[in-house]
Amino acid sequence: MPAMARLLPRPAQTRHLPHLVKRSYSSPTMQPHYSSGTDEAAAATSLTALLTSSGGSWTLSSNGSAIERSFKFKTFAKTWDFMTAVSLQCKIKNHHPEWSNVYNSTFIRWTTHNPPGLSEKDLGLAALCDTIAKDFGELAPEPASCEMRTMADKAAVAAADCCAPKK
Repeated sequence: MPAMARLLPRPAQTRHLPHLVKRSYSSPTMQPHYSSGTDEAAAATSLTALLTSSGGSWTLSSNGSAIERSFKFKTFAKTWDFMTAVSLQCKIKNHHPEWSNVYNSTFIRWTTHNPPGLSEKDLGLAALCDTIAKDFGELAPEPASCEMRTMADKAAVAAADCCAPKK
């Protein structure tokens, strides 16, 4: 069995992360699903500003519990610098994305796993990603490829319950 095949999750491993199953990306009529405890009125204002329908660059996932987009840079080094800057903000905010990277492109999905849905952290970090991307010379946005989304899906499932409180 090739090494990569051993790393890919088996379908049975998706049962504990139902929000990651059966994505059919971005519907204009999809309604956001907010994480429990989120101020929905404030979050809705932040979300609207981020979405492509309002001039932003993010799309809502098919189940409404995540926002996602791709970033493209001139070189792999610029892409890596961008990812490093985002990861430092993740450490500060104690929140992480589902993401994948191929050469000069990075796909990022923000969602909260526990409790599931969109939270203020997701929306704030998405806006911060936009600012950081400009600072690192983001090229004209392109739609995320199915391959990049699939890689992020597989990584999220393989991570298991990454956000559950430790016992």
